[in-house]
Amino acid sequence: MAKRVHERQMLHASLVTMRRVCGNPNCKCARGEKHVSLYLCRWIPHEGRQRMLYVPRDWEERVKRWVGNYREVKKLLEQVCEEGWQRVVNRKE
Repeated sequence: MAKRVHERQMLHASLVTMRRVCGNPNCKCARGEKHVSLYLCRWIPHEGRQRMLYVPRDWEERVKRWVGNYREVKKLLEQVCEEGWQRVVNRKE
């Protein structure tokens, strides 16, 4: 697992798709076809709030992969912790 963690980029954040109106009266969004964009949403503990960050279109696939990498590693870590718990329960090393 250490190698898997070390070799991957990761982001601990959620992906949010936003549909917005830009305010230009001549734009397609003024007729109801809103602009669609991807944002990262992350809890910032020292600020006590969430932050959202726009993801440029050419970064979307990369960012999605990084968020997926984090989720995969988190799942693996939970499995390792569960195995440790069971060792203590069963008194086995």
